[in-house]
Amino acid sequence: MRDDKGIAVAAPSANSDTDVDLWIDRLKDRHAARRLYAAGVLSQLGPHARAAVPALSEALKDPTPEVRRMAVVALSEIGPEARPALPALVQALRDPHEVVRCRAMMALAEMGPDARMAVPALIQMLSDASRLVRRWAAATLGEIGPTAPAAIPALIEALAGDDTVNRAVAAAALGKMRGRAAPRLMEALSHRDPNVRRCAARLLGDCPRGGDAAPALAGLLIDPDPLVREAAADALRKIPD
Repeated sequence: MRDDKGIAVAAPSANSDTDVDLWIDRLKDRHAARRLYAAGVLSQLGPHARAAVPALSEALKDPTPEVRRMAVVALSEIGPEARPALPALVQALRDPHEVVRCRAMMALAEMGPDARMAVPALIQMLSDASRLVRRWAAATLGEIGPTAPAAIPALIEALAGDDTVNRAVAAAALGKMRGRAAPRLMEALSHRDPNVRRCAARLLGDCPRGGDAAPALAGLLIDPDPLVREAAADALRKIPD
């Protein structure tokens, strides 16, 4: 078999340790096309490629962006057994290429709460110049969930502005924080941005501790923004007497 650069490569075969060792060795090949192909094969092997985790972690430093991207994909496909790659994935969040950063966040999202060491970097990425990166940062923080309380203030700020998709993703992430977000959401009811007030009201209506916010929500019934008033009224209807 030949890869897309015309370089001869071995065809993928059974998921034996010998095969995995072959593709691990190819990750160090001097030809970028071979390294890319090897990472692609390892991604197809999924959990059978768990022995490749250290080599794939090292491949996140490859000089070729496509190799780095495919190495992240392979780590994602390996699944929970790729947890030793967590420090390398956190470093990949600083990659100059947007697609690599996003792929790294996808891999971290699949690790859920185990990826909490990535929270500080993900908080910084909520203000990234790329909309796609900001959205993936919020989504990943949501998957990490209640173990990422430090992200709550930044996620609340992400509710501001006109990017409706980013706002929805940030709101969903805050919803996954369960009751831990309630105190900050109550403070957000007096935020200068009506989008933040509206989203905070809606989230508190679904929050286990939302009852504590009833007085503040009642105050929003006279908010100058009609959408905020509507959200407050809806939240109050959901809160038990």
